[in-house]
Amino acid sequence: METLKEIEAVRPQIAEKLAEETLRGEVDAVVAFHDGDVRAAITTLLLDCHHLRLQLAFAERGMNCGMTPGRTQTVERA
Repeated sequence: METLKEIEAVRPQIAEKLAEETLRGEVDAVVAFHDGDVRAAITTLLLDCHHLRLQLAFAERGMNCGMTPGRTQTVERA
């Protein structure tokens, strides 16, 4: 039983390390796309984020059309 607890404690660490390695590669790719200009990379990502939030708001409004009056649907945001 104790071994199982140890395994459960290690799994999040392994998943976190894999996610960190994956993200590192993605971050490197974004910065490389912008010829090493970190500020340009961040600006592009923030603009993408803004665009996606706007699209999410439009989709949310679209879901609310035709629903029972007074009832609204919402999309969870991270």
